[in-house]
Amino acid sequence: MRVDVKKILFMGSSHSLDLFFERAQKIGWFQFVSVTKAKAHVLPKEIEDLKVVIKELRKLPVSHKQAAMNYNEIPPIVDRILVLKREIENLHEEMRFVKAEITKMHPLGYFDVEDLVQLEMETKKRFRFFFVRHDKYLKEQIPKDLIFINREFDFDYYMLISAENFQVNGFVEIQVERSLSELERELSRLQKVNHECEAELKTMADYFESIEDLFVHKMNRINLMFSKEDAEFCLEDHLFSVDAWVPTNRLDQIGRLIKELPIYYQEVATEQGDAIPTYLENKGLGEVGQDLIEIYDTPSHSEGDPSKWVLWSFAIFFGMILSDACYGLLFLFFALFLWAKYPKMKNPLGKRMVKLITILSCTSIIWGVLIASYFSIQLKPEGSLNRFSLLHYLAIHKVDYYRAENGKTFQGWVHDFPEITNETPPEKIFSMSKVGSDEVNKYTIMEEMYNSLLMEISLIVGVIHLSLSFLRNFRKSWSGLGWIFALWGGYIFFPTIIDAVPIFNYMGWLKPHVSTVIGEQLLYGGLVLAVILALIQEKLAGIAAIFKVIEVFADTLSYLRLYALGLASMVMAMTFNEMGMAAGYIGGALIILGGHIVNIGLAAAAAVIHGLRLNFLEWYHHCYEGGGKKFNPLRLIMRR
Repeated sequence: MRVDVKKILFMGSSHSLDLFFERAQKIGWFQFVSVTKAKAHVLPKEIEDLKVVIKELRKLPVSHKQAAMNYNEIPPIVDRILVLKREIENLHEEMRFVKAEITKMHPLGYFDVEDLVQLEMETKKRFRFFFVRHDKYLKEQIPKDLIFINREFDFDYYMLISAENFQVNGFVEIQVERSLSELERELSRLQKVNHECEAELKTMADYFESIEDLFVHKMNRINLMFSKEDAEFCLEDHLFSVDAWVPTNRLDQIGRLIKELPIYYQEVATEQGDAIPTYLENKGLGEVGQDLIEIYDTPSHSEGDPSKWVLWSFAIFFGMILSDACYGLLFLFFALFLWAKYPKMKNPLGKRMVKLITILSCTSIIWGVLIASYFSIQLKPEGSLNRFSLLHYLAIHKVDYYRAENGKTFQGWVHDFPEITNETPPEKIFSMSKVGSDEVNKYTIMEEMYNSLLMEISLIVGVIHLSLSFLRNFRKSWSGLGWIFALWGGYIFFPTIIDAVPIFNYMGWLKPHVSTVIGEQLLYGGLVLAVILALIQEKLAGIAAIFKVIEVFADTLSYLRLYALGLASMVMAMTFNEMGMAAGYIGGALIILGGHIVNIGLAAAAAVIHGLRLNFLEWYHHCYEGGGKKFNPLRLIMRR
């Protein structure tokens, strides 16, 4: 929920300024406005150093609990950690360089560079080394002066003993500065020093809490100082004034702030150019949705909070892309494990993340059951699990529609499977379309129906999602009503152009000729209505609504990614299942296990990326203004 903020002017005696701001920091509901209208505060170097040190220490385990330290004792420790960090970084860079030199010198073998220099002085000839791709020249094309040394990584290495210059296309000279043994000794030395530095740095992890306490203390002090700088003084600095943004549901905190202080306050009007902050206040699942929307942007101060909209649509999209009840069950087990292991989790963000995983696992299970997908194992048409499948239910009705129609589609089935007749029940038609062996079989007609239905459902979900977007933004854009009609009209009408059958027909809700007429009227009527409403609301500028048709059409087709990614996940899982069944018990089990682990990772990543993308791009496109500035009051920072 978005809560409006008010601009409040505070004015009072300069003697009460310190206490005023200290109280404001403890209360934590006042965002002070800079006198210059724009803050450009730069944190001191000591605080930046503390941030770097804390980030570094978070990676290290704490060996034992460290006693509380005096703040004066911490700076030398911080300086030492920074020195160790720089030394380790430099050592890693040196080791990387030495390893590259070793790789370069390894094919040449072990020899002493000083001996080589002595030989050059005695023979008055140079010892040079070159490498060339193995397939660059035929053996008889290699210059005779070159002595073959070794072959490694598809490269041939040669030595040349000559006082003359040598330049042949494709041959690269190796500059020898240190011998292989010298390089290996240098690498060993660097690794030893690096190990000592890392060991010392690990002992510093025990000071983490004390360092973090100092960081919090200094950040609270510097934030307080920055806020005081926002005040403006007058009457020879006897009076101060400062503006602050305060949420409307926290205006009662003003009484606590100025209690017994000679300070006057009054609500003032916002000015042009004011950066009005956006304050979102959510509880429960709304907080989880707020975490999601803040990944992308902050809503503007004048629009509604999309947190719950995004949460539930993202959860549905995630389940549709993961497309497997068993995968969802694994995520649920993981969430339950986290709930059991951390029953009193103190980190609010961590707790909300576990809630999100729980929600996503539940939607994945529900969608997996609805499409009868369990590790993508091919179920028999008469299987008991299909009784809970919405996909199977719709497929039966669609097959029955084709059978009753007795058109090209049904005749094609009869041609491929002659045992099918007009009297064959829909359930039997699936079984009769079986191809393959008993171990790996496919029911072609059932798969054909499932794929077309998944595509159709993805489009329906897209139309519903975009319709909600237009409805949500109706007050600001009346033309959205016309686009809703056009979207549904297009869904009903376009299948007749490509000779497809929409759900309205095979479920018996509308006759084909009726749905064609209704769809056409909704499509063209919606387009006209969108332009008319845009002209009424925006005057002549509304004519631009004509060009929005391509945008809306493209956004609708984007939802086909739900079908494509879900299908890709199921196909990969089925492929691993088939490979495993063909490889025997032990090898097959490893293939199936490893394959599903890889597939879960890829499917989950795709579900997160594209589930959010459909919200942040396609859905936001028609109902979201964004560009807001997050409400950031002066408050005490607390250790997590």
